[in-house]
Amino acid sequence: MSRKLVVVLFVMVVLVAAMGLRTMVTAHGDGSVMMAAGSAPAPPTPYKAGSAPAPPTPYRAGSAPAPPTPY
Repeated sequence: MSRKLVVVLFVMVVLVAAMGLRTMVTAHGDGSVMMAAGSAPAPPTPYKAGSAPAPPTPYRAGSAPAPPTPY
């Protein structure tokens, strides 16, 4: 065989072995994603009670007169 065919054959064998190894690892794994040791802090939950004031309720009894009825 020529030198180029040997290189092509070697590359194909390496790729097939890598694909087989990947298939074997994913088939026999527990399905969890591997992560680095330690995780990022949890993101804040939206709309939680915080420092912002509550918005005013519309048409509450206050200093403004009540809106007229449409009919």
